[in-house]
Amino acid sequence: MQHRKVTRRGKTVIAIAGVAVGVLALLGVIEYALSGNNSAAQPNATATTTTSVVVETPDGALETTEPSADVKVQTGSFKQQRGMLTIEVNRVEEANGRVKLFVTATNASQARMTLPVVGIAVLDDLNRTYAASSSKWDGLVTQGTTESGIVVLDEKLGAGVKSLTLTFSSISGQFAPTGAAITISGIPLPK
Repeated sequence: MQHRKVTRRGKTVIAIAGVAVGVLALLGVIEYALSGNNSAAQPNATATTTTSVVVETPDGALETTEPSADVKVQTGSFKQQRGMLTIEVNRVEEANGRVKLFVTATNASQARMTLPVVGIAVLDDLNRTYAASSSKWDGLVTQGTTESGIVVLDEKLGAGVKSLTLTFSSISGQFAPTGAAITISGIPLPK
């Protein structure tokens, strides 16, 4: 049996190879976590447009998503695309000055994007700003998917408002739009 003497150079090569294997393993774990296959690393986020009878709102003014004499509805396709993210408003409901915007976000990228509720702002055509903290919006749009939710304005609209501008700012993710924001203007209110 022949014994080999391990040289200092051999030890260095072995150490470098070990570090390289560790880095590759870590990159594999990160890729797995970001791919959406690991439910512990990425929560299962599915927000859908609801058609239930009761939806909670700050003052209860909009208690139904079904059209009624008190709820005015505007449908259409009002959208904006920036990079690999498309935001669309396809339904607007208004009752007693309270507004709901039915929103769909499509992420065509290979990484998830986050559109937090705190980054939602609405501006009316009279330059008044509304927050949307009570929205039914999850904010996580995984790679290659479309997620839907409801943006509920926290305050009643002022008199004379005819259209709205919806902005998602603070968008994060590897392929988030430049400037981390996307805006849809000219969303008409129901008549």
